Amino acid sequence: MSNSTVYPGFRWFVFVTLCIVTASTAVALISPAPLMGPIAKSLGISLGEASGATMGTFNLFVALSALVGGWFLDKFGAVRVWVTCLILIIIGEIAMPSFGTSFWGLNNLRIIQGLGTGPIMASTARVAAQWFPRHERGIVTGIQGMAMGLGIAIGFIIAPAVFGATGNWASAIAWLSVIPLIALVMALVVYFGPKPPTELEEETSLTEENKSVFLLALKLPVTWAAILCVVMQSWTFQAINDLIPGYIAVESPVGLGKGPMAAGQYMTIFSVAFMIGAVLSGFIVEKICKGKAKPLVCVGFLGTVVFTLGLGASFVTASDALLAICLILDGLFTAWVIPPSIAFIARHYPEHVTGKLGGLAQGIGIFGGTAGAFSGAYALHATGFYYASIYIIAIIAIIGFVFALGENPPQFAKNK
Repeated sequence: MSNSTVYPGFRWFVFVTLCIVTASTAVALISPAPLMGPIAKSLGISLGEASGATMGTFNLFVALSALVGGWFLDKFGAVRVWVTCLILIIIGEIAMPSFGTSFWGLNNLRIIQGLGTGPIMASTARVAAQWFPRHERGIVTGIQGMAMGLGIAIGFIIAPAVFGATGNWASAIAWLSVIPLIALVMALVVYFGPKPPTELEEETSLTEENKSVFLLALKLPVTWAAILCVVMQSWTFQAINDLIPGYIAVESPVGLGKGPMAAGQYMTIFSVAFMIGAVLSGFIVEKICKGKAKPLVCVGFLGTVVFTLGLGASFVTASDALLAICLILDGLFTAWVIPPSIAFIARHYPEHVTGKLGGLAQGIGIFGGTAGAFSGAYALHATGFYYASIYIIAIIAIIGFVFALGENPPQFAKNK
């Protein structure tokens, strides 16, 4: 790529589109979570089965489609992939009242939505590299990560509100199709707008030297320590977002009995704290930790353990204020793992393999999120209570802390 490449101002519209497309997938992901009680009741299934059909299935097919999404992105380009994927998400939402009112109908529609979400999540690196100069790419990927949190927060607010207005969970999800429809219109504007200044002609093929460096990186334990930190925190983050809304909403003694609206409000607090934590993580790593990710990642995992367990403590759940504070701190600490771990890869590995390693970490991380959804749903179904699911989250965070101890800069990278 030439140093004289001119990047058009249109790239900022592309950036806003990327954020809205990302946020629409997050809304699709999380919208059933605060409605888990009504979903289970209307389908005549347990809360664990409802959680598995809505959240576990979605995450599994996000993971599968994200891993193959890179091929589609290279073959057809990010915008064509956006358009196709958004159509899948819209179909999955609009069809919910007609086809989603049975267990298998719901399950299949969530598969369609998951297939639409995975490639979108894999598109960020390509969009950043095509449209933005090198010094702006970190800003793009960082704020795009915030867009995911923002979409989750919107989903927690809007889904219960629309359910309250319609009285029907399937209709509420169908109304949420307005959000990906807006994203689709913006994606079409990008498609028919100016072309990116770089076409990344060499992106889909590696030289023999680059292949050897990539393979060497994969042989280093530190590489897998960083990747597994992303996987473990993806597990905890997804499990918290999938299970805690139901835990807050469902009637006692299974849950806290605060209702879907309150669950959405509480989880919005968590999501906002997560977004703030993600922004703070970059400042802390650079200014306080002097570029070292390991201290912050370790603290992030420990905080996740403490404040996730706090959500099950009776003295916390007895007080609305303490519950809110616990969710705020849980959100902050949860955000202090994945961004620093991805930054660790970007800082300490040769530039031509950072995209592949970062994509690998995020792709495998989605499987961690899938495991979090399914394990929590199974524990809930097996025990009839949320406490076992909360303990699993804490145990996974402890394992993540052990992996974080291995995030030491690889020596080979310093000589590249």
